Amino acid sequence: MRWWVRCLGTAVRHAALEQARNRLALVLVLFFIPLWLNLAYWVLPGDPVRFFLRAAGRPVSLDANTVTQLSGALHSLALIVGFMMFLATGRSAGFDHRLVLAGYPRLCLLLARSGVLLVTAALTAGYATAWVCAFYLPERLDVMAGAFMVGALTYGGVGILLAAMLRSELAGMFVVIMVSLIDLTLQNPVANPSADSPLLRWLPAYGAMQGAVSAVGLGAVPWRQLLLGLCWSAGLTAAGVVAFTARTSRRASVRALLGRRVTGPALRMVTLRLLHPVRARVYRQAGVHDAVVVKGYEICRRLVRRSGPVEAAVPQLFPARLRPVLWAVYGYGRHLDDLSDTRRLGRRDRYERVSRFGALLEADLRRGHSEDPLRAAVVHALWTWDLPGDGMAATDRVYRQDAQGTSALATWDDWSAYWHALTFPFGVKRLLNLFTAPGLAFVPTDAEALRAWTDAFNLLDTLRDLREDAAEGFVKLPSAVLDEYGVSAGDLARGQAAGRFADMVHAMTARARQWLEQATTAGAQHPPLAAALRTVVELHLLELDRIDRNPRALLKGPSRADPVRFHCTLARGRFRVARAWRRHARSAPHLPPTVTLPQPAADSPAAPDTRPLLPPVPHAGGARPPRLPAHLRPRHVAIIMDGNGRWAVRRGLPRTAGHDAGQRAVRETVYGALEIGLPCLSLYSLSTENRERPAAEIEAILRLFQDGLDTETEEVWRRDVRLRWSGVPEGLPPDLVRSLRRTEHLTRDRTGLTLNMCVNYGGRDEIAHAARALARQVADGALSPDAITPRHVAAQLHLPDLPDVDLLIRTSGEQRTSNFLPWQSTYAELVFLDTLWPDVDRTHLWQAVAAYARRDRRFGTTRSTPGTPGEHPFQG
Repeated sequence: MRWWVRCLGTAVRHAALEQARNRLALVLVLFFIPLWLNLAYWVLPGDPVRFFLRAAGRPVSLDANTVTQLSGALHSLALIVGFMMFLATGRSAGFDHRLVLAGYPRLCLLLARSGVLLVTAALTAGYATAWVCAFYLPERLDVMAGAFMVGALTYGGVGILLAAMLRSELAGMFVVIMVSLIDLTLQNPVANPSADSPLLRWLPAYGAMQGAVSAVGLGAVPWRQLLLGLCWSAGLTAAGVVAFTARTSRRASVRALLGRRVTGPALRMVTLRLLHPVRARVYRQAGVHDAVVVKGYEICRRLVRRSGPVEAAVPQLFPARLRPVLWAVYGYGRHLDDLSDTRRLGRRDRYERVSRFGALLEADLRRGHSEDPLRAAVVHALWTWDLPGDGMAATDRVYRQDAQGTSALATWDDWSAYWHALTFPFGVKRLLNLFTAPGLAFVPTDAEALRAWTDAFNLLDTLRDLREDAAEGFVKLPSAVLDEYGVSAGDLARGQAAGRFADMVHAMTARARQWLEQATTAGAQHPPLAAALRTVVELHLLELDRIDRNPRALLKGPSRADPVRFHCTLARGRFRVARAWRRHARSAPHLPPTVTLPQPAADSPAAPDTRPLLPPVPHAGGARPPRLPAHLRPRHVAIIMDGNGRWAVRRGLPRTAGHDAGQRAVRETVYGALEIGLPCLSLYSLSTENRERPAAEIEAILRLFQDGLDTETEEVWRRDVRLRWSGVPEGLPPDLVRSLRRTEHLTRDRTGLTLNMCVNYGGRDEIAHAARALARQVADGALSPDAITPRHVAAQLHLPDLPDVDLLIRTSGEQRTSNFLPWQSTYAELVFLDTLWPDVDRTHLWQAVAAYARRDRRFGTTRSTPGTPGEHPFQG
């Protein structure tokens, strides 16, 4: 509903802007109407004119200039409103066409156009009525205003209809002038003595003219004539709507797009928007616009649907922006399962296919893109949500074992280890990472509930695929269970219910119910996640009920729940989950979840990257860092890189040359931090206040950032540097934001030095952001105001996992902190260097660190702590 309202708002805004841009029409409204009325009043004589008024059923007598004023006012309204609607509708045809292709409801566009017509007619009719009252006061002012509005609506409908039939603005203007001239001239008894002819009642403005004259001469309400005018208006508008619908129909859209020779991925995107507007809206809300990536997500979605109705229903319980990544994570595992279980291939071929897919995906993750649609979707999901790719190697290894033929599972412990090795290393862990990504509204706090649900899910999957797995020679049930109930894999492969098969199935469903009960009764969870899990459990229970009623049906294929009960339960659950999301969507704490996942025995670390790391480039003068014990070295050094512009001005160079020269100092400082063993280094690259500098200078700085990220990412990775970004994306070029996120993702596993680039950063803005986050939690009832501590504030900062600043350095001789990390540097030691930033090298950093080691740090107490970067009361 909210999306529909937003669509309507967009359409109304566009329609109103189209009217506002028509300056000629606005000028005509302001000057043409009063000019016409004044000419009619002063030029024509005031002699009475007697004519038959059909609205009264008798002859009436009015002044000639009065009748001409009424006719002229209606003529002005017809010309102006008709031409305004013709121009607005014609000029917006292309935009309306694109909105329909993008999935906007056509009803929104029609309501917007009709609403703007109504407002335009009301405003112009009121303006004309006010000018008429400047000459005389009619007996029924309301009737006159209504008659003028009916006339304006009628010719507004004429304009909409003509816009769908004509393309030339000159032709449209000519037709509006001619139609209104014929219509209203024939109804003016001053110009046409036969104005009482019964044939005139079929003209569009007949009702409006009869109503206006009645308001002046009779004081009565000519309901029949006004209703006739409204019928004309409604009929003409409806005809215009039909033409608009035909113009923006799917057939017309496809024809117009094919006329542009849209082929390949773009044509697939158009087809998706036309035939599946709901899914197209999901991709828009998820920020997915690349056609290849959309195709990959669609492949993953089909894999999810093929797995079963419950699997297909799970993504529907989450916000639209999360659904593609859920499809990708599950589709990745399902695709590997298909590769390892392909019957027509031998075990060696299946093994090679699984291995090749894993190797290609790993290479694509390093590049950040893929030509293969499915791999492109997985890469896009991991990069978009900053999800680590560790665990893929362990998952691939299990599927490779599946492809070669896995030995039977002897006990429930073996069964649990097998399934956990498939689901936990990548799938479940990535979902937990996703649940705690910035901007999302829930944090799972109970790993046991998640583990119980995954056990039940895996057991259900085992029962569904019982016969298919038996035909492959690998029944994914413990051998002890099969032996206990006298069931063999051969009997299952032949579809024979030997032994106590039904009892075995009932025992398995009872175990699954027990796990599902644990999933719903375990500890406190965030309401949206709890509601989603409750719905999934209810769907699983329906499936278990169906299996219990007919266990032998499993030997013929997967057993599905009753579709009517299933969809009713799903609809009820979606409503419940949507209500929970609306209540808690804004409570998104940045605190990492304290979740300890169960680690299966088969889960081993992902294979490490084999590329050798490079040591820092030695200092040009052969300088070496001072030898300081670890407890005397700061954990976090922050540097305000100041003096680039002054460095360039002193040399007669443009200021941008100073920023270019400052890049060498950045490399030197990073090398120095690596050599002396600093864990974390923050560089103040661009503040929010710097954006007020000349546009050319800011553009040059942003270009340097972009070029550096494009060329230095591999260098950063090889030097064992992890890059982080503090700041806000608003105001930065989208390409730069993507590059920052990409480099963050690529270097997420580096452990040598954490380099925090503060780009578009402001300390006060960061604290305000934290305050807003806490205020939302208080408003949602998740946090008491009296319970807020400095730790809560620190947890809402941009990078709460970084330690507080121990040493803050500023170059160029200035002695102020300039809104740089004010919260984190509360107890920082300050060092001010007179050297301009381009002249700084690593020795300046080492001297500052050595000075820090000699200082006493007391953190507000009387205890002397020389240089110790210890925990102080406000450590975040």
